[in-house]
Amino acid sequence: MEIKPRYFLEIAYDGTPFRGWQIQPNAPSVQAEVERALRFALHQEKVVVVGCGRTDTGVHASKYFLHFDGPSDKPLGDRFLHSLNGILPESIAVKRIISAADDAHARFGATERGYIYRIHRHKDPFLTNRSHLLKPPLLVDAMNEACACLIGKQDFTSFQRTGSDNRTAICDVRLAHWESTPIGYQFTIRADRFLRNMVRAIVGTCVNIGRGLQPPSHMQVVLDARDRGMAGRSASARGLYLADVVYPFIPRTVPEGSPSEVHDPIPQERP
Repeated sequence: MEIKPRYFLEIAYDGTPFRGWQIQPNAPSVQAEVERALRFALHQEKVVVVGCGRTDTGVHASKYFLHFDGPSDKPLGDRFLHSLNGILPESIAVKRIISAADDAHARFGATERGYIYRIHRHKDPFLTNRSHLLKPPLLVDAMNEACACLIGKQDFTSFQRTGSDNRTAICDVRLAHWESTPIGYQFTIRADRFLRNMVRAIVGTCVNIGRGLQPPSHMQVVLDARDRGMAGRSASARGLYLADVVYPFIPRTVPEGSPSEVHDPIPQERP
């Protein structure tokens, strides 16, 4: 059996036109577009890609990884990347192509993922579908006090989509932090894994606390309940970005550290 060389692609995409990453029947998806472009560029009838995870309808990614097996007769590099970008729609861009070990896996090889959630306070046509408009001011210190109890390895059942089929709801959250920005607010969260709808449910709960509708201690109550009905309403998908995926075998392209150092897909200020 021929062993084909494995490649990782780092891509970024605007999730607005898609029903998420995963292929859907009779609906546009990022995966379908990437596989279509790869088939054309490689002159193959079938190319299967494996993504680092699923993103829901309207959710964006400033850093997303996938793997596929390429041809054994020629290496793929920058020329192939340029060709692929010419085939893909404007809403999807390939940033890097990386040669990897034959058993490297985009989903199971990741050791950490990071999301950011963007909120702007004033109507801005340039942020439509790329940030969540929320006019009331939020109490950042109260939200950060609430988020302190999210840190660590624990059960996040209260923040996962009802009916999810995960074998476990245990996640190791390593960072959960809010900060003010010139246009509003940004939430950064990092963990070894995430449940479906987890970040948006946490954001919705934080917003209730930030508006003074619940005390910071309410977050611990929600965690302990292990009941999705106790958490806040899920925040809009348009403000959510998968912003980082960490692999031990892929060099990082952004510095580690404070939340503000995570790659920023939206300009914070305009001239």
